[in-house]
Parts: sequence; C-alpha cells; structure tokens
Amino acid sequence: MFRFHYKYTDHLKYFAELAGMLQVPVHNNTFFLPPHIGTGYVRVTELANGLQVLINEVTINEDVHFIRDVSAQNSYTLRFDEITGIDNLTLDMGGNILKESRLAYSGAFLTNSLCELAYTASAGTQDRCVNIYFTEPWLEKNFGIKSTDEILSKYLSLKTAVFNFEVLNLEYRQLMEDIFVIKSEYPMQKVIQQNRVMLLLEKFFKSLYKKIDGSAKTNVTAEDTLKRIMQIESLLVKDLSQSPPTIPLLARKAMMSETKLKNVFKEVYGYNIYEYYQKNRMLKARQLLLSHRYSIKEIGLMLGFQNLSNFSIAYKKEFNILPSDVQTGVSFVLPQIN
Repeated sequence: MFRFHYKYTDHLKYFAELAGMLQVPVHNNTFFLPPHIGTGYVRVTELANGLQVLINEVTINEDVHFIRDVSAQNSYTLRFDEITGIDNLTLDMGGNILKESRLAYSGAFLTNSLCELAYTASAGTQDRCVNIYFTEPWLEKNFGIKSTDEILSKYLSLKTAVFNFEVLNLEYRQLMEDIFVIKSEYPMQKVIQQNRVMLLLEKFFKSLYKKIDGSAKTNVTAEDTLKRIMQIESLLVKDLSQSPPTIPLLARKAMMSETKLKNVFKEVYGYNIYEYYQKNRMLKARQLLLSHRYSIKEIGLMLGFQNLSNFSIAYKKEFNILPSDVQTGVSFVLPQIN
C-alpha cells in the first residue's frame, strides 16, 4: 500500500511534496504516476484571482492511504470527484466516515484544514477530480462568507456523511469537463479555467445555503433515500455504450416504487431518468471528440449508436453543433447557474 501523510498548506506545496514522494519529474506543473502506483496525471494551476486548482485523471494499481493533518491556519478545499471501479473506498472527515463498495461514486464536498482528513482507496479505482483550494480571506472577499458564518459552520460540523455531499448533476459535470479538456495551448486557457472554477464555487455555495437554511423545497430528507438515489445514478451512467436499465429494474434496485423513483430522481438530479442518461451520453461524446483520439464513427459506436446520422442529430440537439464541427476547434458552452 502507498501511504502519504502530510500537513496541508496549499495545493502548490502539496503537489511538490507528492511528486517528491513518488520520485517523478514535474513538467508544466504536471506529473504522471509511476507505473507501479498507477496511470494518469496530476496537475496544479494557480489562477489570477488567487485560487489554486488541482486536477487529476488517474487509475491506481495498488491500494493507497492518504492522511492530512490538522493545520493551525484555516483554509478550504472543495473537491469534485467522479470515481469508478470501486472495490473499497473509505473517507474519514474528522470522524465522519463514508464507506463505499459499489462500482461508481460521484459527489462534491467541502472541508477545512482545521479538520483531519483521511481516505483509503483500493487498487483499480479510477478518479477524475477537480480540487479547489482557497483561504479564509479569499472566501470573505469574493463571496462575502466569513469563517464564523452560521450556515458554513453548521455544514462543516455535520455528521451525516451523505448529507455532507453534493450530488454531481449535469451542470457540475459540464463545468468539470470544460476544466479537463482545457489544454495549456488553448487561447485564454487560464481565463476559461478561472471562469469554470468560479461557477463551480458559486453553484456549490448556492446549493449549500439552500440545503442548510431549509429554503430548498425537497422531500429527499432521509440519508438512506438520497444514498439509494445516488446508487441508481451510478448504475444508470456506468456504461453509456449500452441501453439504460429499465425503470422496473432500477426501482427494484432502489427498493421503492417506480413512481417514487422517478419523482425523487428528478428532484435530486433535475431531469427525468432517461433524459439524464442521454445528456450524460452526449457529455461523454463531447469529451471523446475533444480528445481528438477517435473518429466520429468510432465515438458513435462506443456510445451505442449504430447509425452515424442518429449520433450527429443527438449531438446537435444537445450542443447546437455537429460532431464534425467540434473537430475543427474547441467550443465551450457556458452553462446557466440555477
């Protein structure tokens, strides 16, 4: 097992310390995992407004255990994770423990450096993560939120593991995807990245305040209900090359009626079940197109389209641009924050 025990200061120092521990070279603020640990990259960026962003797309080849000690100086990290291939995942936020052993997990959570953080992941786990670091003064200056704010303090002290997490709906996924596909050679790369990071922060804090102060009109109050819906979402999008599971099957997996499943799913994720599946399929198509590693035909087949025309029609309906147009340049669509 690879173990990394550190005292958090900021992303730049953490990145340098982790690269040193792994004994890997750093180029353009990026390093790649050594083969015995895994595959993929870790990258850190410091934005013009003082934010630091750590992103990674990795698959680990051995179990890992990370421990972050408490720091005397308060700062915050906001993580957005899409994790698949899970055999065992344990997250401990100051004694607030979340354990997962399902195929996939997607969520966002905020922690501060005054709380110890530890997590363990088993070999085979794949993680795509956007991790934003900001300080107490930054939060107050840019969002008007003080560390003594009642709602923020209540959120950070919550002991209900699932309630402490924000589900990754399509708006979050779209913003994350824009951050992943931005390359250093793109025009206005840092401006675009900073915009998406600020939108992630804005959306998260809006949702946090609605949830904690009770203004969010929702029937999803039970932790068990929310966890089951998150499991259904993981099952729905785990293989976008296949037709989605049927509503009766999903309802049995969720142990609720079909009507309740459809109502609660739309309440949590904002879309009907099959509409959500299709939008995620198109988001995956966009990711593959922007990688420039596959032909349009290959991508269509990878996502279950036997007819290339149907794929082009579905993609244009979602993004108002044809797949062939994407290959000639990068088109970023700014999502609306609700």
